[in-house]
Amino acid sequence: MKIAAAINQKDYIVPIVEGETLRLFDTQTKEFTNMENPAPKLTEGRRGAALALARQHGAEAFAAPPQTFCELSYEKAQQEHLLFFNLESPLPFDTFLELLEQGFVMGEREIASKNVAPSSPASSQSK
Repeated sequence: MKIAAAINQKDYIVPIVEGETLRLFDTQTKEFTNMENPAPKLTEGRRGAALALARQHGAEAFAAPPQTFCELSYEKAQQEHLLFFNLESPLPFDTFLELLEQGFVMGEREIASKNVAPSSPASSQSK
């Protein structure tokens, strides 16, 4: 299985819009590939662009701290039957791999609604 994650400069798994790198980890070969994350350079559709890039490279799952997906990108990820590795907060990539190997993090089909960001900043301001 290939697991995608947005990675910051400190090698932490962070929400898509915060990571400069999009990393794909292959659970069979134990190798990973780093790509430039398109999200930081965009003004809209940021999470969707990162999701599309990950899917183009074979991602079947996404490591997801809170706010990784917005409502639209989450819906798209669910339509594409992605698994989610729900993380309580940003986490060092190496720690994630240890937890994965030990079976402490498992792929799930859903993300708690409180951890999904609003699709538009305007909608969160009007509440």
